[in-house]
Formats: sequence, structure tokens, C-alpha cells
Amino acid sequence: MYSRGALVDLLIKSNVSRYAEFKNIGRILTCRNGKVEQVPCSRADVFASKQLTVVEKRMLMKFLTFCLDFEQHPEEYQDYTEKPFREFLKNKKLTENLQDFILHSIAMVTQQTLMEEGLKATQHFLRCLGRYGNTPFLFPLYGLGEIPQCFCRMCAVFGGIYCLRHSVQCLVVDKASNKVKAVIDTRGQKISCSHFVVEDSYIRDEQRQSTAYRQISRAVLITDRSVLPSDSDQQISLVTIPPLESSAPAVRMVELCSSSMTCMPGTYLVHLTCSSSGTAQEDLAPVVSELFHVSTIPGEETSVEERSKPAVLWVMYFNMRDTSALDSSSYSLPSNVHVCTGPDGSLGSDCSIKLAESVFHHILPDEEFCPPAPNPEDIIYDGDGPQAEGPGFDESVNTEAEEEGAAHEKSPSTEPAEMDSVADTTPSSEE
Repeated sequence: MYSRGALVDLLIKSNVSRYAEFKNIGRILTCRNGKVEQVPCSRADVFASKQLTVVEKRMLMKFLTFCLDFEQHPEEYQDYTEKPFREFLKNKKLTENLQDFILHSIAMVTQQTLMEEGLKATQHFLRCLGRYGNTPFLFPLYGLGEIPQCFCRMCAVFGGIYCLRHSVQCLVVDKASNKVKAVIDTRGQKISCSHFVVEDSYIRDEQRQSTAYRQISRAVLITDRSVLPSDSDQQISLVTIPPLESSAPAVRMVELCSSSMTCMPGTYLVHLTCSSSGTAQEDLAPVVSELFHVSTIPGEETSVEERSKPAVLWVMYFNMRDTSALDSSSYSLPSNVHVCTGPDGSLGSDCSIKLAESVFHHILPDEEFCPPAPNPEDIIYDGDGPQAEGPGFDESVNTEAEEEGAAHEKSPSTEPAEMDSVADTTPSSEE
């Protein structure tokens, strides 16, 4: 997550950030010529870097200073508005070394990215530096799955109802208005609704205008040590790997240590992502082989001293649909069905946030999107006193919703059990 990105701003604005904890991405790395190196981000990193010559350091600082307010100097780039960012970097007389650093590890764009988009990406990277650490990025403890869970938790505290172990079997559509008026779940219960929000993967092919879509290649690894050992073994690293061949995609890798609460002590959890040009294994296995020791003989054991690369203890390759370019015109569905696309291949969650805000305003055009939430104990229900514990609290009016809110505030570790209990004892889904 970019420290000044749309997701962090939304978490702070809505007070959802109170339900999450974060860890800084400690370093940004790149892989060049088979060697993993640290990318200089800040001024101090640039001048301390051993990968750059003195001349390159000056050239890089001059270019990064220009990017911070490039809009004030249109004469520098106006001849390149329709040309690739890479060509603009060459025109600036930057060395191949610097071009790779900027293109893949700072702007994090492709060879085909246009100049203006590349400058904006570089500027965004620089403006995120220093807000919470020496790199522009944060990572939520326990993984990115915590982020939707935090919003669900906020919703539950303020009265949202979750029907656990239910899934939707079919929709009940009013032919006259072409709107969904209810859903039937797998237990045969009918639940009335005014709107129905659904993720793209639930949509059948016959309800799509086109079945063509892009794909993302993913790999998940468990390894025994970091790709670049350092004094601390508790660093989260973002690694950018330029294309190994001209036709191959650039790969982005996140290496998570055990203090990120995503893996066991003594191991690292590694995610690799790129746009698909083939299967995930075809796209990512060459990169895995470049950076890690992959045993090809079952039961083969080698000592740490015998190998120069981290060992892969477990690996999984898979492809995911990238439906972020689709919109409502891509589906043949009732007018009050709102389709949310899955994750895209970019860093941050800007696409998802824009889509969520668009769906929200379609359903509730006069309401503010994710307004700051009050503290649960400050809420006063009709006919009740303030929802809080302590002297003067009337336990006789303590409803299930209030108990749930209090449980969330007092003991986050017990929240899933509390939520299960409330959801399972809801008298009726329709009610």
C-alpha cells in the first residue's frame, strides 16, 4: 500500500484504520544480471549506494528533483507527450543502470508506458517517501486479507448482518422492471433486497457480453531465508524483476518475514505477480529458478553452505482473472445488480476503491462515501442511554448489537467467535 495512496487515506478518513496494524516495507530491491541489489530511494540512500557511480548519483538526484514538480517545467517533456517513458529517460542521458532503476523500481511501469504516466508514477513514489518510513509502502500485519476484514468488522459493529455458511442459489427478478427483488439461498430461504452486489467470478458466461479477459500470473512460495540477507531477518522487501527476455513481463515480488504475521518463524512467505503471457508456471518459474534453489529430486537435502540461494520449501502457481477493465455494459444483468471486479495487477487498490465508491453512490446517491465513523460507545439508540460500560450503564437495555459492539471494542481476538454467534442466532434471514 502506498503510504499516501487512496487506500491509506480512506482507512484514516473512515476510522477503519483502528482495526488494523501495519509494518513498513523495509527496503526495495531489484534483480539485475542475476544479482539482487537494494534500490536507492531517498537522498541518503542515493549517496550511500555502492551500485551507482558518483556521476550517476548526481544524475539520479537531478532527475528525481525534476520529477517532484515536473508540471512546472513543460518545456522539458512537451516533445515526448505521446512517446514511451523509456525514450524520455534515454533523452535525459541517463545510463542504462539508472533507466532500469527508475522504470522498474521507482515508477514501476512497463516499457510501453507513456511519458506522462511514467512521470506521475515517479512523482507519486517520491511523495510517499518519508510519511511512515524510508520507503513509500506499508503492509498490513496478517496480510492484505485484513483490509476487507477491517471494513466488515466496522460494518458489524454498526449493525451489519452477516449470514454465515449461506450462499446465493438464484435471483428473483421482476420482469416488468428488470430488477432483482429477492435472492434464494442454498437453504431455500428467500431474502428480499433492493440491490444486489456480486463479485465477477460468480457471473456465468452466458450473462457476459464477452468472455475475453486479461489474466494475472501468481506464484506463492515458502522459503528458508531472504533473497538478500541483512543484519535484520525481520524485513519486508518489495523486489522488482525486469523482464528476463524481451517478450517476458516484468515481475513484482513481495517477501514477507515472520513478524508480518503471515508465516512461521525461520521462514519467508513470497508472492510473485505479473501480467500473464502464458500459464503462471511458464511466466514465473524462470524467475523462481533465478532467485531460489528449487529441489528437483524428491528428498534431496543440501546444507545452507552448499547453496547460494534460498531454498524453496513449497511453491504454488496459479492464474487469476483480471477483470478490472470491465464495466456494467460488459454484463447482461438486471439494472440493480452491481458487479465488482477482482484484483488487478497494480500496486495499491485505487481501482477497487473507485469501483466501490461508484457502486455506493449508485445505491445511495445522497450519502457520503465512508464517512468518519463515531466510536461505538458514543452511539445513542432511540430510547437508550449511551452505549458504554461503566457506572450508570443500564444492562437491561443491552441488545445483541450492543454486546457485539462492546465485544469488538474490548477484545479484538474474540471478534470472529462473537460474530459467528450473533449471525448464527439471527431468527430469520428475511427479518
